[in-house]
Amino acid sequence: MGLKTELANADQVQGIFTIILYSGPWPHQIANVAFLDREDDHMTFAPYAPDFDYKILKGIPAKEAIALAEAFVSAHSSFHRSQLACIRDEYERVVGFEMRPLYYPTTYGTSDVLYIDYSLRDNDIIIHIRINPDVERKL
Repeated sequence: MGLKTELANADQVQGIFTIILYSGPWPHQIANVAFLDREDDHMTFAPYAPDFDYKILKGIPAKEAIALAEAFVSAHSSFHRSQLACIRDEYERVVGFEMRPLYYPTTYGTSDVLYIDYSLRDNDIIIHIRINPDVERKL
């Protein structure tokens, strides 16, 4: 049973979502990433992190969810653009979305500074978020 991500566009985001706004323990909002958890399925997103590293907003319509996620991930001064990906379960159903920041590569040596992994535990999708080790050394 595995989860996978693939690039998506905002038109694919439909329905009502619980949004998880994750900032993590790193300085300068470098790890700001947003997760859009579909409220009409049997899965629940759960960051593997202390409660104070993220904020949860429930009952957000798709268009508003995208706008909130975009505003959140774009807070860093070296933000270049966001990247939206859908998260699919083992049956190819979309269970949610991830929006991550991409930075100017001159700032950190790479535009994508995050490693994000998903694992299943019963009906929970556990989200593990790390900073690229090379980027973390520069911080």
